[in-house]
Parts: sequence; C-alpha cells; structure tokens
Amino acid sequence: MTDLNDDVFAAARQRGRTLLTEELVALIERHHPHDRPGVAREVVTRYGDGLDDETSYDFDRDAFVEEVDTRLVDTGTWQGTDALYAIGDDRVSRYPARWHDALGGSTDIREYVVFLLEECDGYVDDLESGAAGRGIPEDELLDIVSVVGRIDRETAKAAVESGRDAGDLAEDADQHPDARVRPAE
Repeated sequence: MTDLNDDVFAAARQRGRTLLTEELVALIERHHPHDRPGVAREVVTRYGDGLDDETSYDFDRDAFVEEVDTRLVDTGTWQGTDALYAIGDDRVSRYPARWHDALGGSTDIREYVVFLLEECDGYVDDLESGAAGRGIPEDELLDIVSVVGRIDRETAKAAVESGRDAGDLAEDADQHPDARVRPAE
C-alpha cells in the first residue's frame, strides 16, 4: 500500500478546524498517488486515522468518516458542493463519475471550462467564489483539473495561462484574485 502523502497533512494542519470534509477529500484525491478516478475508501479512512493522531489540532476521525459516509452519493451528476461521489468499486471522489469519464486524464483546460459551463447543470450556480460574470472561478477550475486530470496545480495553472496567452481562454480584467475563466469568443 502506498504511503500517505505529507502534503495532505501539511495542508490540513494549515487549515485546522476550518477544513471542510469535502476539502479534505479533495486534498487526498489531489495529493495521494492513484491512477484511476477517486481514491480508495480505505485510503480516505487511513488519512482520517493519521489526522486523528496529529497533535497540532483536534481532529475527530470518527466524525470525519461518518461525514464522508453521510455525504456519499452514487450518481454521475453534480449534487451540490457538500456531496461526495461513489466512483466504481469502493472509491470516493469530490467530483461525479461523469466528470471523470468525460475529462479524466485530460489537461485541455478549454475542454474543462466548456464541459463545466455547458454540461453540468447547477455546478456554476452552486459556486460562491470568484468574480462576477460568466465562467469558472480559476481556483475552482484548478482544483477540478488537478483532481480529474490527475496533475499538480502548478501544471494546471500553467495550462490556464497558456490557454489565455493562446487566445483560447479569457478572464475579465476586473483585478479579482479569483477571476472567472471562460472560453474566448
């Protein structure tokens, strides 16, 4: 079994009590090595065990595991920001199986933006972050690309910048730190 990734623990320590269950699952999914969508349920539980042993803040492993179980849905469509998704055989993801099926392993940022804007009912409406206007908040987009595309955030960020430079992507020039990314017109 693969060792647990220290980056997950460092990010969890940094966030402390403000770390939400879905954010922790996304951190695990982003940093723990895996070659298919989602992470094994056992791996999620092992991170819970590791965080429970941490002395830097009070983490309730049992509450975390119960929260994952409570939020787990078995559907391919977006069910809201609090949902976690059952993917295949006992795997958990922050994003629906359909997203992994359509985009999994891809690093084409424009493809992600078009998919999220045109094919994911309710997703954009559920977002509470980002600047005003049409598009996907860049930070949200980087999370999705890093998890579904299984690449690091820096590579995803470089791909967004490359798409913008090539004229494939656009962002409003409103100086918002989390401007929305959309296909260039």
